[in-house]
Amino acid sequence: MRRLLPVYDPAKSLLHNEHFQIAYVTNDIDRAVDVFHNRFGVREFRANDNALPGGTRICIRAAWIGGMMYEICCGTGPGMDLYTDWAAPGGEFVLKFHHFGYLVPDETAWGALEAEIARGGWKVRTRSDIPDFFRGCYVEVPELGHFLEFVLPRQGLLERMNATPVS
Repeated sequence: MRRLLPVYDPAKSLLHNEHFQIAYVTNDIDRAVDVFHNRFGVREFRANDNALPGGTRICIRAAWIGGMMYEICCGTGPGMDLYTDWAAPGGEFVLKFHHFGYLVPDETAWGALEAEIARGGWKVRTRSDIPDFFRGCYVEVPELGHFLEFVLPRQGLLERMNATPVS
């Protein structure tokens, strides 16, 4: 198979960024990990569990398969609507596709992405900017039925990504 080398230009469209991740949402992180382990042969995940003030909790599991990161997200408590709107805590078990993740290489590309978001009238569901870790945002794409996450990794996230197991 002959493929062109990728050239990304976030000024062209939201999809002109480096697609590196497929993410799922669940309301039972242990059961979701079992599904990936037993049905799809994912041997090991990196686990990040964070309890936040007010009873909020976010649990993330991630693994590399080839050049693609697979992520499972489980959020509970106030402020976790991005996840709980798709997988309500305490209900029947849910494990479903949630978003594609895209890497943004630098501040110039981030500026082009922001201009494209504004030009296209896209709704940004959440934004994060944690010094020395990452800048990110989730964009709603109702035409596709899911979110797009954009990540400008900084040293802390790069270290975490490099420590993510390969399955």
